Amino acid sequence: MSEEVLDGLKGVERVYSHFIGSKEAHTVYYDPALINVEQMETALKDGAGYLETVE
Repeated sequence: MSEEVLDGLKGVERVYSHFIGSKEAHTVYYDPALINVEQMETALKDGAGYLETVE
């Protein structure tokens, strides 16, 4: 679900899903002029797909 939430945001260019150990992770390529990390976190929290952010 997280990938679908991020794909729909203006400024998000690509989302790659992968696994780190047994956890699913997403690498997000985005335009910081259009969206920031806090906005993406909020969208994920609203979509119930947020666990943590690793930069």
